[in-house]
Amino acid sequence: MPASIDDSPPRPHTMKSQKDFHNREEIDQLEEGIYRALETTEERLDGRCDDIYFAMDLSISALTSKIEAIQGELVEIQSYIAR
Repeated sequence: MPASIDDSPPRPHTMKSQKDFHNREEIDQLEEGIYRALETTEERLDGRCDDIYFAMDLSISALTSKIEAIQGELVEIQSYIAR
């Protein structure tokens, strides 16, 4: 019979489950920390998105105002030519 590649005998699972590893208060504190970290991250991402969106919105508004001004000048030029 050919020899096995793994000559070591199988080892039983060495980690034993620990009952009540954390008490309820510790779990609540961990959970609170997780939610606080999530809120902080969400606020930071919202701020970054706002910075991007509002900067673009201001740029678009500025361009729209310039287009309207140019259109007004074009109407003046057209009426001058029509006279």
